[in-house]
Amino acid sequence: MKKKKIGALLMSACMVASLTACGGEGEKEKDPTPTPAQGSEVTPKPTEATKPTEGAQDTPEPTDAADPTPTEEASVPAGDPVVIRYGTHWVQDLDPNHVDDVSGEYTMNETQRQAGLAGLAAIKEQLNVEFEFIQYSANTTEELMTSVLAGNPVCDLALMWGGSEGVILAQNVLQQLDDYAYIFEDEDTSWMFYDKLYGHNYMLSNVIRYKQRWPLIFNISMLEKVDALKDENGNLITPMDHYLNGTWTWSTFTDYLTKIQAYYANTAAPDGSKYDTIQAYETDHRFAGLSAMYSAGGAIYGNAGLEPDSAASIKGMQYIEDLFEKKLLVDPGTYDDGKGTPEWCRAADDFGKGAAVFTDCPDWWIGGVASSAADRGEVVGIVPWPREDSLSVDDPEYTQAITLGDSVGVLKGVSPEKTELALKAYALYWTTYYKALGGVDSVMEYKEQNALHELNEMKIDVLNEKYGDKIVECFLAIGDKLVNDYADLLGIRVTWDDIIGQSLYGLNGMSAYDVAVKANMNLFTNVTSNVESILASNEVHDNQPPAIDSKEAVFAAGTDLASVNWAEYFTAKDSVDGELDMTKATYTVSEDVDSAKAGSYGDAVKAEISDAAGNKGEKKIKVIIYNPDNTTAPTVTAKAELPTVKVDTDTSTISWKDYIESAVDADGLDVKETVTADLSELDTTTPGTYNVALTVTDYAGNTGSVTVAVTVTAE
Repeated sequence: MKKKKIGALLMSACMVASLTACGGEGEKEKDPTPTPAQGSEVTPKPTEATKPTEGAQDTPEPTDAADPTPTEEASVPAGDPVVIRYGTHWVQDLDPNHVDDVSGEYTMNETQRQAGLAGLAAIKEQLNVEFEFIQYSANTTEELMTSVLAGNPVCDLALMWGGSEGVILAQNVLQQLDDYAYIFEDEDTSWMFYDKLYGHNYMLSNVIRYKQRWPLIFNISMLEKVDALKDENGNLITPMDHYLNGTWTWSTFTDYLTKIQAYYANTAAPDGSKYDTIQAYETDHRFAGLSAMYSAGGAIYGNAGLEPDSAASIKGMQYIEDLFEKKLLVDPGTYDDGKGTPEWCRAADDFGKGAAVFTDCPDWWIGGVASSAADRGEVVGIVPWPREDSLSVDDPEYTQAITLGDSVGVLKGVSPEKTELALKAYALYWTTYYKALGGVDSVMEYKEQNALHELNEMKIDVLNEKYGDKIVECFLAIGDKLVNDYADLLGIRVTWDDIIGQSLYGLNGMSAYDVAVKANMNLFTNVTSNVESILASNEVHDNQPPAIDSKEAVFAAGTDLASVNWAEYFTAKDSVDGELDMTKATYTVSEDVDSAKAGSYGDAVKAEISDAAGNKGEKKIKVIIYNPDNTTAPTVTAKAELPTVKVDTDTSTISWKDYIESAVDADGLDVKETVTADLSELDTTTPGTYNVALTVTDYAGNTGSVTVAVTVTAE
């Protein structure tokens, strides 16, 4: 690829605001706090000319893209448009006509918004369909299930945040989409259609990505110091050169790391690094292992179903074990959880400091580490994970794993006719969206353009005179080899993580991976067999545990906690069964609680209760034991820097505890939450400084006060 072409593509790619998924490696049980797409531009406030009017459809601005064409030869249905309900947990980032209730501004990035409007116009013109974007009113996993159980699906197209899909699939609320595969047969739509899971197609994607979650990156400038990696003319043979020349194999990688480790064996690492010397390959062994498996043609869950014990998967993990034993791969430490779980992102952090030459870096962190390297005058490169030696570079078994983001399915209860129309509209909407977003004639053109945009976002110097072209070629090669890793979606990745961590570190008697995985296949099949059984039935499966709430538990010293009626301190509500009888719950008081001694005891009491479907909910609460004979006033200390109050502030909205540094009783119990304020001197309608007395009351009824000067500002 010529430099001019790369430059032109980068210029156009910088204009593209790519969509980002909400999910991650974090909390799976509940919807994560939604955030707008990263990198969004400041959205201009709608003018009277552009602001949507009730019942009207915005007309998108023209783009350079060719007019979208229907997916198949058919006349547009006459009559009123068919409304397809498109559900989401974050409507602000999906509906191009959504405006903020307070500011009145559009919530989508304007570039994305115009692309969305183009998609809406296309489905209206070609299919006589309109999307109604619906915000879920409750937890996604709960609302989809309860609406289908009630025979009234909340939407037709249901967006599921990344990580919730396994739970939703196990509810048996999604339709099989096998019969609609024809809608997604061409190059511009095939990427939307997920592979078969448990023998059937259930889900779709709407996000085009080249970027792996944890791609293999390296410091080119550090490689340049290693003469053993250079040719006879003194030119560095980079990993990109090896890949483009067809020699980027496991044996090449091992040789490469051996030479790097020999060179840096006695070179001190920067301060704050895990190791005293610079490491050739410092990484998170889970993601190195996943990449090795896929580069050999293996998977945790692939086209053949469960594959963690396949020959290819075992071969990939044996390669990781070999690197680990030779200390060519190091993991900078594990949490003390007995499972060898790596410290999250520690290796990538060390790489950013210049303490390692190679790492598998989380995609959202690459921009930071690449910027840190650039500040030192160093260049970061990216390359596909090397392949198993017996495979050719073009072998379809040589793949790169990508962890999925948000997914979309069709709920049961939606008629076949509407399902077909919804899927056609979905395919047309997103193909039109990406063509308009990139100003191109095909989604594949946008994909290449967006790849360069992603590289640019990662702060990798693709315009580097010496290495830029090769970086781009290798990154495009990664995108061409990406296959979906469904293990996390299906809820079995954590099992695999535990096995490899314990086997690498020899914990809990766990043997090498090949033996360990075969001995523990039941941990995988227990999950998959259960889901297969549910999907084979015609019934919706309630897998949502009850939600338990509680109130503060405070007792005088000497109280017999075993005699407490704990049902008075807890309530529980189930999404299907409603309010539950907490007298039927099980309560466990921790042995760490000394009811004779004043103190605050965390996780002191655990309440457990199951719903009619057998789903167990639990909650632990804190117990406070106070001295009823205490007669000493609590000690109250104001903050050194006090918050100010804007003029005309409603005093009921002021958090007075924010003015207190500490408030403790004679036994050290925190009583800050009991603060009350004497507002007799405060006038928030007039700027100035006013005295406000703040009083706290301890559990024995003693009070303590402090007077603070509250400043009311005009601005």
